[in-house]
Amino acid sequence: MATTRAPLVLAVVGRREAGKTRVIESLVRAFKARGLRVATAKHVPEEEFSLDKPGKDSWRHAEAGADAVTIVAPREVSTIRRLRGRGLTFEDVLAMASEGCDVLLLEGFKSMVGSRPDVPKVAVVKRPEEAKDIEAEGRLRPILAFVGPGKAEGLGAPYFSFSELGELAEFILERFKPGEKPSVLLFFNAKQVPMNDFVRKVLRSLILAFMSCLKGVEVRGDERIVVSVEGD
Repeated sequence: MATTRAPLVLAVVGRREAGKTRVIESLVRAFKARGLRVATAKHVPEEEFSLDKPGKDSWRHAEAGADAVTIVAPREVSTIRRLRGRGLTFEDVLAMASEGCDVLLLEGFKSMVGSRPDVPKVAVVKRPEEAKDIEAEGRLRPILAFVGPGKAEGLGAPYFSFSELGELAEFILERFKPGEKPSVLLFFNAKQVPMNDFVRKVLRSLILAFMSCLKGVEVRGDERIVVSVEGD
């Protein structure tokens, strides 16, 4: 049974050529230097984009109707799934991209994650004034930080220049502490239920408060508590 917290999912969003990939590269290097397992996912909006090439063996497999084609090479493994008219949900993306990682960095996906409270955003801007416009519009929530040229003040989230990407990585690591063993784990039918830090703290407080009311129980705060519910 797994004992790790759900991965931190962080979206890096912004306009084309704003510098999103540059931010992703810097964060990946910083997180890997800390020993974290990092996965990334890139959104490509072009309808005709394909990783496969017409005429290749893998392409012929898919053309014949294969739902998934896995290509195995000495140094890489890639699986291509043709959607065949079915769009992906955000949960689909998470299931495919986040397995076995401590951090999942998303480049783009603004339409999917725009106001999802469980996905903090790093908004990359081309000019400092754009950060204020984004906050005023309120379409991206929650915004963890801004990245852009120069300096910006009076924002609800910290603003990092492109020369301060190392500081951005430290800010994220201190805020979320990805990869650390969580203090509370919740399983339902043997499957771990993801929880953010707020929910985890509330659940921990409730359980310890309940336990402290039981006769013969002295709560110290470092207990290992297992609750199993079966039948009626």
